[in-house]
Amino acid sequence: MDVLLIDDETEICLLLKRMLHREGFRCDMAHTMAQGRERLAAGHYKAVFLDIHLPDGLGYQMIPEIRGKQPDAQVIAISAMDSERQHAENSGADLFIAKPFDKCSILGGLRTLGLTD
Repeated sequence: MDVLLIDDETEICLLLKRMLHREGFRCDMAHTMAQGRERLAAGHYKAVFLDIHLPDGLGYQMIPEIRGKQPDAQVIAISAMDSERQHAENSGADLFIAKPFDKCSILGGLRTLGLTD
């Protein structure tokens, strides 16, 4: 299953990629909204991990675009500020995970969304 990771922190993307790869997921990475849009246009994803604060805008802005291009993709908003949870959910995110996260919160979230056993 393909997953898109959109986060401006390379370390976060690499951590998620390693974690998800061990569970059988294939991951593409993007570090800006613009790169995320390019990846969305070129591939098909079952899940998109979307950081809220990106260098070229707020991740919330991408949720309608993701829904329009890949309506079956699950959007998982991630942010270091738990106060962003309500806004992410109101913007259409399927799930919110606060940073710092661990393997249990990531895999538990994927399980909640029906993307893993």
